[in-house]
Amino acid sequence: MNIKKISLVVATTLVFGGSVSGLNLTKPALAAHSNVHDINILPYKISEELTRKIEGASTSDVFSVIVSFNKMLNKEDYTKLEKEIGEFSRRYTYDSVISGFAGDLTKEQILLLNKNAFVTLIDLDQIVTNYDDIIVESTFSKDKNGWIGGFSDYPYKDKLHYKLRFSLKLLPKEINNKQKGLYLSGYNGSDDLFMFVKKKLDTNDRLKPNTKYSVTFDFDIATNAGDKMGVGGSPGESVFVKIGASNTEPIPFIDKTGFYLMNIDKGNQKEEGKDAFMIGDLAKMTIDKKYELKPFNNKQRPFIVETDKKGELWLFIGTDSAFEGVTSIYYPRIKVTLKEVKE
Repeated sequence: MNIKKISLVVATTLVFGGSVSGLNLTKPALAAHSNVHDINILPYKISEELTRKIEGASTSDVFSVIVSFNKMLNKEDYTKLEKEIGEFSRRYTYDSVISGFAGDLTKEQILLLNKNAFVTLIDLDQIVTNYDDIIVESTFSKDKNGWIGGFSDYPYKDKLHYKLRFSLKLLPKEINNKQKGLYLSGYNGSDDLFMFVKKKLDTNDRLKPNTKYSVTFDFDIATNAGDKMGVGGSPGESVFVKIGASNTEPIPFIDKTGFYLMNIDKGNQKEEGKDAFMIGDLAKMTIDKKYELKPFNNKQRPFIVETDKKGELWLFIGTDSAFEGVTSIYYPRIKVTLKEVKE
């Protein structure tokens, strides 16, 4: 059973199975002296567990939640809702048995939703997690969450010319200027620039030594690549998005010619390697210069990787460019699910 199905079952049970009262949705005693605003609004729709999470958090901190409604919402309703509370990320939308969504909201947005007449429940999304899965989820509300940025496929002597940048940065205002993301930017003077983020996992994340796992990525990229034409190729369609995993840390090294290359096999541009899949490109639907979120996942083609003898492996996401210009992108959300492969 996949996570979407589990979410639907749990959400249906919460709304229609008579278990809402069991979640202690009346004002929790622990919040009586907290800094959670408007705590006395009745009925209180935020679960006790979520209340504990947001208590003491800043208004801009982001939480993964499930929100249920007492009516079905269409596209126009969601647009109106975003005008009221601000833009937010929806991973799943439920519009059959129940109405609602699973997504990411700031504390401020959660408190605003609590006032909404057609909201029936706001709860943590983590209750639907299958314990057998190892889920690594980052929303970058406070820090980089262990993700490290890197660049390869460019000459060392021209490093400054490439204007390589990696940081935690507020998203563009047209996306959400209260939310942060991993920011990467670089000029592709070599016609082959690779920009990537990586994260190490080990036994602290419940990985086992010398064990095979299937790895699925689910993430968004904020891209402004709307033009169809550019030097060397399109700034969107010629910048290829790749995902991968390896028990060797992905590290750029300098070859004999003074060129930075990767020590793992990621392939070249749209060509795949044994350590990486190509799952799309940066092209967005509109042709303006504004940023928009583009979702990516490899759920139909999980990546298989084996941990080393210490139970370690590295995850990475990157863009392999054939566009001879500047590419600047943001990763506001990365979710990776690992399942042990039984042989």
